Amino acid sequence: MKRATSRESRATGEALIIAPESRRDTLSQRLLGILSRVLIPTGLLVFAAPFIALMFLASPSSDDFAKAILAPPNSVGVTCVRQPQVFSAAWAQYTNAGGSGRWLTALLQNIAMNTFGLSSSYGWLLLLVMLTNVAALSYFFSNLLRVPHTRALLVAGIFYAVWLASFPNPGQNIFWLTGAMEYQLSLTTMLILAGLLCKPSDTIRRYLVLAVLAAAVPAQHEIAGAFLVVCSFAGVIAARVLRLQLRQWLLCLALAVLSFAVILLSPAMAFKFAVGHGHSTAGYITHILPYAKRTVGHVIHWVLNPPVLLGAFCVPLLLWPDESLENEYRPPRLIALVGTGALCVLLGQLANAEMVTFSSSFPSRVVGWFQFVFLLLLICVVSIGVPEISKLGLSTGFRIGIFALFAASLLTSENFRLAGRDLLGPARSWHSSNMIRLTQKGSALQFDPLPPKPDEFEETGLSKNSGCWVNQCMAVYLGANVVSLKGPKENHWDGGNPCDLDPREK
Repeated sequence: MKRATSRESRATGEALIIAPESRRDTLSQRLLGILSRVLIPTGLLVFAAPFIALMFLASPSSDDFAKAILAPPNSVGVTCVRQPQVFSAAWAQYTNAGGSGRWLTALLQNIAMNTFGLSSSYGWLLLLVMLTNVAALSYFFSNLLRVPHTRALLVAGIFYAVWLASFPNPGQNIFWLTGAMEYQLSLTTMLILAGLLCKPSDTIRRYLVLAVLAAAVPAQHEIAGAFLVVCSFAGVIAARVLRLQLRQWLLCLALAVLSFAVILLSPAMAFKFAVGHGHSTAGYITHILPYAKRTVGHVIHWVLNPPVLLGAFCVPLLLWPDESLENEYRPPRLIALVGTGALCVLLGQLANAEMVTFSSSFPSRVVGWFQFVFLLLLICVVSIGVPEISKLGLSTGFRIGIFALFAASLLTSENFRLAGRDLLGPARSWHSSNMIRLTQKGSALQFDPLPPKPDEFEETGLSKNSGCWVNQCMAVYLGANVVSLKGPKENHWDGGNPCDLDPREK
C-alpha cells in the first residue's frame, strides 16, 4: 500500500510539473487559431479594400465599348461595325485580321458587357472576375494539398494578395474589364482543371467537365493554351512512367491540342503569323538569348519582393499549423519536382513569346498573367518541396511576428499606396466625369477634357480624331453619330494613339 501510494504521489507530481507546459501549448494553439481565423483574414480585407473600392470607380475604356455593342476589335482599321448577336461578334473576332482568334473569350465578354450596362455594372463585373480567381485558387489548393476548404480559402487569399501587391501596374488586370476577362478568366479555368486532375475519379460527369475545361483554356487565350498543352503532355509521360491513371491526362491533352489547333488555324492568327518571322535553329538560339536574359531579370524582380518572400514562408505555416497532426496529408515531394519543370516551361514560353512578338516590353496584363502562374508554381514548390518549414518548432510569438511582417509588407507595398492615393484623390472626380459623358445625348458629342487620371486606371482610348475606332464605338454605344474631344488627346501610350496617325503611317 505504501509503495502504491508513493507511485501515485510521484505521478501526481509529474502531472503538476507537465501541466503548465501543456497549458502553454494549448494557449499557443488557440492564439494561432485566432490569428488564422480572425486577424489574417481581417488584414487581407484591409489590404483589398481600396482595390475593391476602386473597382466601383473604374470606368469603361478602349475595347469595352466595342464589346458592349458587339463590335469586333479592329486594330488595323478605323471602322466600328455592330454585329447582330453575340455569336456573330465572336465569329468576327475569330475571322477578322484585327482579331485574336480567342472566340470563347470574345463570347464571354460580349455576353457580359452587352447584357449588363457598363455604367451600372462595371464595378460588379470586375469584382466578379476577382472572386472567381480567389474561388478557383481555393479549389486548387484544397484538392492539391488535401486541406480543409477554410484553410485553402485563407491560403488563396494570401496568394492573391501577394500577387496583387507585387506586380507593376495592376490596372489592366483588375480595373479594365476587357483585360481582366481576357487574362484572369483563363487562369480561373486552368486552376479548376488542375484541381480536378489532382483528385482522379472514374465518373462520366467528371470526364465531361475535364473535356470542356481542357478545350476552353486555349479558346480563352493562346498563351494559356500553349502552357496547358505542354503540361498535359508532360502529365501523360509521368503517368505512363509511374503507372498512374492515364485516361484523364490523355483526354486533357487531346482536347487541349485540338482546341489549340483551332485557335492557331484561325484567320486572325494567320494574319499575325504572316507578319511574323522565322529562324533556323542556329538563328533561333541567337535571337532567343537576349530575351532569355530579360526573362531572368523578370524572375529576379518577381522573387526579390518582400510580400513574395514572406508569403512563401507564411503559406506552409498556415497549411499545416499543428505539428502534432501526424495524420495530415502531405503531398509527395515529386510534385515539387514537377512544379519546377512547369516553372522552366513557363519561363521558356515567356522568352519565346517576347521574341516572336518583337516586344521590347509586354503589356502589363500579359506580364501579370505570367507572374501569377510563376508565383503560384513557386509557392507550391516551396510548400511541397520544403515541408520542414512547417516543422521548425517556431514559437507562437515568432509565428505571429512573421505574420505581422507579412501584413506590413502588403500594407506598405507600392500598389497599396497608389490604390489608397487614387481612392482619396483623383479617382472620384475621374469617375464622375466619365459617368457624365455616358449620360450625354445628341448626334454630335464633344467632350470636355477629363481631370487628372488615377495612377491605377487605364487610358480612355479616345482620340482627337472623331474617326478613331474607339470614338466610333463609343458613339454607337451612346446613340450618337460623332464623338470627339474638345481638348488634346487623352492618351499617353508609348508611340501615341494609332488613330492620331495619318492612314499612310499605320
